[in-house]
Amino acid sequence: MQPTSLTEPARSILAIDMSPFGSSLALLPAMRALRASYPKTLLVAATSSGTCDLLGAAGLVDDTIDLGVIKSSDRGYSRALRKLAALIRRTRRYNFDLVLDFSPRLETQIASHLILRARTITPSRLPRTIEVLLDLVGVPRSFDRSGLSNYKRVLEQAGANMSDTTFRVASPDEEHAAFEQRLRKAGSRGGELIVLLYASNPDDSRGWPVEAFAETSRRLANNFGARVIAADEPSDSAFTDALSSLLPAGAMKLAEARAGELVAAIARASIAITDEPAIAQIASELGTPTIEIADTASRSSVSSSSHRILEASSRNRITTDEVYETACEMIQESRSPSLFQRP
Repeated sequence: MQPTSLTEPARSILAIDMSPFGSSLALLPAMRALRASYPKTLLVAATSSGTCDLLGAAGLVDDTIDLGVIKSSDRGYSRALRKLAALIRRTRRYNFDLVLDFSPRLETQIASHLILRARTITPSRLPRTIEVLLDLVGVPRSFDRSGLSNYKRVLEQAGANMSDTTFRVASPDEEHAAFEQRLRKAGSRGGELIVLLYASNPDDSRGWPVEAFAETSRRLANNFGARVIAADEPSDSAFTDALSSLLPAGAMKLAEARAGELVAAIARASIAITDEPAIAQIASELGTPTIEIADTASRSSVSSSSHRILEASSRNRITTDEVYETACEMIQESRSPSLFQRP
């Protein structure tokens, strides 16, 4: 049985999150809550490249273990073995007495139970042996991967409370300066509408189609003179590779960017269009008008005048006309210097 609470203070905690970048951004408020509950405990996080960068920059952990780019489809044995090897190699220097496995997979359970031999907390109520067997045969578990419930459930068992779910991301001044320089090199003279496009996973049929992002961007470029920025998740290039030949003239590609560079681009954008809820939340927190393309099953945000949510039973049922018309409305409602030339 997993412990419902800790009977003694943990001296060192490893937080593992093998979910994709967007989902793993929930580690930011989770580790902030954990740090508040365990101010003197060694905290190490093993997760995707971009989230590692943001955790380190925010000073929420003592060390990070970069597991690279993680996709929801990464279930192959070779990928699993590589990530398991990286996890084992980087954890050898520590002696963890508690592991928080926020998104359990076979490789993380092997690492925590057989290699690290540490007490382990997962979101699931199932016995650990059944979890491993289900993962081995590819049967999906029932807990919600789209929201914050897994993170809250794990933290509650560890004696921590995640009441604040904001990300609070920020980029150093040098990242903002570097991005402004990239804009100037691309021909920007300021005062233009900047449209940022971000897809959760362009290879996933559950996302908004790449062609739809491209068509919307061309219409905004042609009718508003918008500068389009296609942004990948940190250390990845899948989205910009897929969009490369479809973007309007003058578009910028933010491929394999640093996490801080991505945040700077979101902050600088006049409007962001995305099918990733976490990126929509970051944009909203930074004050960037946002269109979030959502499916009914995974929607977790609340719509507002500056954060519009377009939803349907599946994302591909949302048309480019709907997104374009919503973007036009937001542009017309926000025609002010702050929309076209953000600080």
